[in-house]
Amino acid sequence: MTEHNEKKSELNNEIKQKIIFYSAMILTGLGFLYYFFGMTGARVGLGILFVSLPFYILLGAFSLSEGEVAVLSILAGFTLFSSVVYLLGLAISFRISILIAFAVLMGVAVVVRKVVGRKKVV
Repeated sequence: MTEHNEKKSELNNEIKQKIIFYSAMILTGLGFLYYFFGMTGARVGLGILFVSLPFYILLGAFSLSEGEVAVLSILAGFTLFSSVVYLLGLAISFRISILIAFAVLMGVAVVVRKVVGRKKVV
């Protein structure tokens, strides 16, 4: 029983370390963007982050390295997210279509992640 608790605490520590590392990385990147480009640069950085987030979650379910997941999620975010927003924007307001596209893509990413589970397919 204690062996299971030790593994669980190690996993929790690993997750906490990843959260701290990624948060520091994001804040450093946003700080540089703000310093060099002002508020516009920080907003663009946050936009890139939010556009690629659903695809990062989705691709994280497959057996790809972190670098591959990051690059593919940014590319998919620019192409697929923009396409979905544009197509929805033809029928409704673009601001609303951005929110709808983000919610739908996040939903799809979470559902696929739950279905695939932690097996690391492919």
